[in-house]
Amino acid sequence: MVPGLRTVLVGRPRSRFQWTFDVLIALFVLIGTFGAYALDVFQVSGGVIVLPGVATLVGFVVAVGVGARQSGLLVAWVSLLAAYIGFQAEWAFLGLSSHSLGGKLAFLFDPVGLAVLGVASLIIGTVGFAVGYLGQLGIEQFRGRTVSQQSHE
Repeated sequence: MVPGLRTVLVGRPRSRFQWTFDVLIALFVLIGTFGAYALDVFQVSGGVIVLPGVATLVGFVVAVGVGARQSGLLVAWVSLLAAYIGFQAEWAFLGLSSHSLGGKLAFLFDPVGLAVLGVASLIIGTVGFAVGYLGQLGIEQFRGRTVSQQSHE
């Protein structure tokens, strides 16, 4: 059965607890990514950074989990964007120490930068969601097939 567009975008009908859980995951990803870059657990190598590799990987893994839980593409996109914003915030507030607060906020909320991160979140988040969603469907079908074979024996 093919899910509807609304189900794919926002997931199956869920309780308030599940929505809160999804928001907390995105918040944890944002704060965790910020902290990991700030403490040099995640490092940036290279000159010009368009998409930070480790933040992309973290967001992708979360998007796979979101797809497996079938929470909706929107949650996958927001989770990946949260990883990118965590990186940007660390860079803005700790990496640009010579800039004023206004300059740091201008860097963090730069429309072009946010557009690039938004498009990357849409593309990479969709791929991660699809991997998790299809993987979960495959596991469910395999389990169903195994159970039906065992009942015939």
